[in-house]
Amino acid sequence: MIMKRIALLILWSICLCGLLHAQLPMHVVLLGDSNTWLGGDGCNKPKGWNKWFSDLAQPLSCKSYARSGATWTHTARTEYNTEENTGVLSDNNVIYNQINRLKDACEKGEQTKPDLVIIMAGTNDLWFADKRPDSLATWIRYDGQLLKELFPESRVVLVTPPPFTKVGMDLQHRAADEIETCGTAMGFSIVRLDKGDCELRASDMVRKGYSKDGVHTTTKGASVLGKYIYEHIKAIVQQ
Repeated sequence: MIMKRIALLILWSICLCGLLHAQLPMHVVLLGDSNTWLGGDGCNKPKGWNKWFSDLAQPLSCKSYARSGATWTHTARTEYNTEENTGVLSDNNVIYNQINRLKDACEKGEQTKPDLVIIMAGTNDLWFADKRPDSLATWIRYDGQLLKELFPESRVVLVTPPPFTKVGMDLQHRAADEIETCGTAMGFSIVRLDKGDCELRASDMVRKGYSKDGVHTTTKGASVLGKYIYEHIKAIVQQ
């Protein structure tokens, strides 16, 4: 009996130390497009912001379900598909199917139900607007409601797209406004990257070495972005 109590005390101490060490003691899941995908599923590749976020946050776990080319917006041909991984714009390369992959992984015991879901998407909806004519707000609300139904205990944070050079900032501000309006209405928290004190600016992406093509982050850009997002999400979680 004494040995059992000692073993339980040691186990409790280990768990407590782990929680005290973690900056964000929770299981984190990320959804999004290429700038999140660049960090890898394990959030450990330096060209993705999520690697730097994870290094700072030190969560209990951090897994990315992001895919390059993903959009919020569906098409008339979008269907449930958790296998496709095209890396480019396609009917099924949407946030909806990343949520489905997350659901399947949880049901199979491959993924702990997330305490925190972070979604950063919208770049491709703007960049390829001619191929995504539907309302952005419609699909943000659709996917958001699905998340609320599947993971009612999870905190959801929507991060607006980082500034990029392929579309004017007026359109980027409008899209960010839509994301914020929809997210706030569903009780989600919002991190705006298109305004405020974020160091990244569309005009500086290439000139300052944050990006080589004006869209995708370099290691330098990803580190700046990851730190900024971490600081804002930490403040949200600690409220």
